[in-house]
Amino acid sequence: MYFSNHLKQLGVEVEVVTINSDDAAYSVIDTTLMDNVKEVPTHRTSGGFQLLKLYSFIKSGSTHKSIPAGNLGNKKKSTFDKIASQVRANLFVPDARIGWNKQAIPVIKKLIQEKQFDIIITTGPPHSTHLIGASIKKEFDIKWLADFRDPWREVYYNSLFKKSKRADKKDAHLEKIVLEHADIILTVGPSMGELLKNKLTSNKEKVKYILNGFDESKFNETNSERYTEFTIAHIGLWSLQQAYQEITHALTEILTKNPLFKIRFILVGNVANEIIEALQAVPHLILDIRGKISHQEALQEMKNADLLLNCLAILPNSKLLLSGKLMEYLASGNTSVVIGPKDGDAGKIIDQLENAFIFEPNDFKNLTAKILELYNQPRNLLVLNEKITRYSRKNTAKELYELLKNSL
Repeated sequence: MYFSNHLKQLGVEVEVVTINSDDAAYSVIDTTLMDNVKEVPTHRTSGGFQLLKLYSFIKSGSTHKSIPAGNLGNKKKSTFDKIASQVRANLFVPDARIGWNKQAIPVIKKLIQEKQFDIIITTGPPHSTHLIGASIKKEFDIKWLADFRDPWREVYYNSLFKKSKRADKKDAHLEKIVLEHADIILTVGPSMGELLKNKLTSNKEKVKYILNGFDESKFNETNSERYTEFTIAHIGLWSLQQAYQEITHALTEILTKNPLFKIRFILVGNVANEIIEALQAVPHLILDIRGKISHQEALQEMKNADLLLNCLAILPNSKLLLSGKLMEYLASGNTSVVIGPKDGDAGKIIDQLENAFIFEPNDFKNLTAKILELYNQPRNLLVLNEKITRYSRKNTAKELYELLKNSL
């Protein structure tokens, strides 16, 4: 979305093919983001068969109410959930959104025939979208950039699905087709770039990365409004595959020993019930559950908090993770704490900054000490490090522009 807007501002003729919002199988849609792309021509198609909508309807009687937002990994799963997981893992490869492809391909073909585009960009997840690129590349003389925002087979929630050998073999085959036939493979960080390079037997130099960025103009529209209490905020999905016991342990120790401390903990977005229950059990903690809010409101909460918490998945390949949310945290100018591997891509960015800290999973002692230190300090002024400003989406779009230009 942001790339398309900024590329258009750079003089690139950009058109987007996506799904009708009424057909989209998502539990929440933030329509305020449409302001970012009001000048970008957009073609919307029907969704085709939507497994996630069917799942939601059977589960709740609504085609949207029970669509999973990420995989929260709740421990209690019904028999229906287990069966649905097996169906999704083994019959819908690589993912449950593949039904859209048949709707999108004819629209894309017509656009290419009418306007003679130079490049097609597919972005995933859902990685089934890359199969559209493979189909188009087979039929047209066009450059193809496959954009991996997350790994394909190694994406963290795949470890929760029990795939058959046949389904896993098919998944690997489809990934190989995309990697071998795309002219450019783009991803979000050096470690994920290496992961993708290692899957190629030749032409490894076609793998590039551009770090996730932040929207400088949106941050400029918000001002910090501190809460009375020292405030910790977690923004976005928080699942059981992510660290959480470290923070509940640290806060329990701090507030048990210091019951007069006032600490507010704001939760924004989809959070596993077990994590909410663990935070509710922390004595004297003021738990402020916001649920789903707009992106602009989320940026405001980033500005308001004293401490922004980011918990990475505790799974193989967590070193690859370098989310757009973390970049927004860092761009807020507030203090950020990450729980995850120090030698990962996130750790390498954080090492450059004075107001960001990373702690290994299970490092309760140092995390507790850091929160106490921050609590007892004067409330910090927002400090936007110059090393972060280079990752504004305007600048990252310029990197993409050069990459596309040089590919022609």
